[in-house]
Amino acid sequence: MPTIHLNDIIDALEMQFDESVSYLDLDAGQVVTVYEELLRKAEEPSDEEPDLPDWQKDEWAIAKRIVSTDRFTPLPTKFDVHEWGIMQEFSRAAESAGVRAELSRAIHGGGAFRNFKDTVRRLGIESAWFAFRTDALRQIAVDWCEENQIIWQ
Repeated sequence: MPTIHLNDIIDALEMQFDESVSYLDLDAGQVVTVYEELLRKAEEPSDEEPDLPDWQKDEWAIAKRIVSTDRFTPLPTKFDVHEWGIMQEFSRAAESAGVRAELSRAIHGGGAFRNFKDTVRRLGIESAWFAFRTDALRQIAVDWCEENQIIWQ
């Protein structure tokens, strides 16, 4: 197995969507992302290729390899990442009691993600938030690599 670039895993963790899932191709050492719908179609016993637009044909080939080989392992999902927990940790780590209180209020109740981002922007601590979040995602990626005996750089 090739050495994996940790930043590729972190990038995939940052860009997760509800309808897609990311995998590490253990043979190529690359992260791939595919729509869950294509994975479901690829699992169906059929030799027919679905009618897909040209831009999605490569993704179809990857989906077929994912379901037919053991060379892919799924990356942590957004549920494993738990973005709200990262926001809560950032809120608790704020040096100022006032900032801690504002961030804590922002993450509770409806619209927590939007309220948190608006509060971070209003307080002018966006760069601190992004650095904290990147560090948290890095640790998740490192832990995942270690759990899966993946050599990374």
